Amino acid sequence: MKLFNIFVTAIIIATGTYSCKESSSTSPNATVDNSEPIEIEFLKEGELTLSNNDSILKQVDIEIAKSNNERAIGLMNRSSMEENQGMLFVFEQDNSTGFYMKDTRIPLDIIFIGADSTVITISENRQPFDTTSQGASAPYRYVLEVNGGKAKEWNVQEGVTKIDWTEM
Repeated sequence: MKLFNIFVTAIIIATGTYSCKESSSTSPNATVDNSEPIEIEFLKEGELTLSNNDSILKQVDIEIAKSNNERAIGLMNRSSMEENQGMLFVFEQDNSTGFYMKDTRIPLDIIFIGADSTVITISENRQPFDTTSQGASAPYRYVLEVNGGKAKEWNVQEGVTKIDWTEM
């Protein structure tokens, strides 16, 4: 009986030690190494055209975030994005909630767009991991996120630039 108790005790100790190691490595308080690249594949779900007065500025391949979950995740944890890629956030109703860069690893331009498809506000070159919330100057229906600095490079203008997009 004594040998059996020793055996059971050894199993309990071994199992407890393994469980502690598992839980400590997946703890919600564990730190994340922000320098490690994470490769998240871009999934083209549509195409978007930016234009000023019927003059095309740029065509962009887009991922489309329609659900609350997709919008909450957005471009978080991406280590890169091609120049002609972006994410379009689509809302069913006008919105005024701000956007922030928590867990976003790349600089972004956040372009707020009204229900009439006209750019309302451009939040340029937002820096990675910045938790400051940025909203639009008026309610918006869409938000386009592209690489930081592209809105200026492409001549996207508040009150002038319009979007047109198709879903694949």
